[in-house]
Amino acid sequence: MTTLEKIKRLEEYLSMGSSTVDPVIDIALDKLLKREITRMSELKTRLTDQLKEFEKKYSLSSPEFYARYESGQMGDEMDFVEWAATVEMLTNAEKQMALLPKEIN
Repeated sequence: MTTLEKIKRLEEYLSMGSSTVDPVIDIALDKLLKREITRMSELKTRLTDQLKEFEKKYSLSSPEFYARYESGQMGDEMDFVEWAATVEMLTNAEKQMALLPKEIN
């Protein structure tokens, strides 16, 4: 069973109308969310640092680089492929982060 299937099964279980939920489930979910928020924050920091290195090396902002790269103006040099991938990974990480709660009790 995949993680998503487990979560869906737990959601079904919790929605069955049980008036009280075992506090251990709530505590465990809070810990998992906090862990994921920390993991994603660390990933964003690493990716941002990598982008800063590329920007410094090429004296070009990442948004400007990415627009040029997407339009075919930058070529296929390995640094540029890595830079573009890093921009995309950061964008995806930010989208994922937006889905996580801002605060956990």
